Amino acid sequence: MSQNGAWRLPARRNWQQQFVVILIGFCCFVGMHGMAVAGSAFHVEHLQVTPQGNAVEINARVQMGKEALLQEVLDQGQTLIWVVAAEWREPEPFSFIPGVGVHAHREQRWRIHYYPLTNQYAIESQHGMLTLYSHWSEVVAALAQVHDFILPLVHGAARGQVALRVYIDIQALPLPLRLRALLGHWKLESPWIVSAPLSH
Repeated sequence: MSQNGAWRLPARRNWQQQFVVILIGFCCFVGMHGMAVAGSAFHVEHLQVTPQGNAVEINARVQMGKEALLQEVLDQGQTLIWVVAAEWREPEPFSFIPGVGVHAHREQRWRIHYYPLTNQYAIESQHGMLTLYSHWSEVVAALAQVHDFILPLVHGAARGQVALRVYIDIQALPLPLRLRALLGHWKLESPWIVSAPLSH
């Protein structure tokens, strides 16, 4: 081995060691940031289900978390899509069998905007109807209520359970923000909440 090669080898090892240290530090930063953000999630509470012929009416409250994160994304000019999803399921333990356990599924979507020129927020329904809000707290209060959500029961078992959850559609975000959400473990969703067995 030449003298030049002997000098290059330690330098190369030092560079590799520095790269590993930087990579570990970055992973630790992402992990710690993810744990800090992932501590809060949406939670559906006080689920009330009222049978109405071949449908059920659903009302519930949502415990909102990560309001500051949602507001930050909106203030950067992005649009958020808020989704409420409901299912009519077979009573447990058959509720999660594909093709058998779920007899009805419905999602309803709202688009959330921020207009910096007027300093207003807006929630847009699927039909294009806008509701304007002067304060972010009013938007949070509106999202925290699930009102008169109708789940049609055209097919299905005579006895079942209603499951409900809410989430922000991460896949609708631009790719850079989507990657940030995934790496940061934002988890902008709630777990399913399931009602007691019902008959219709």
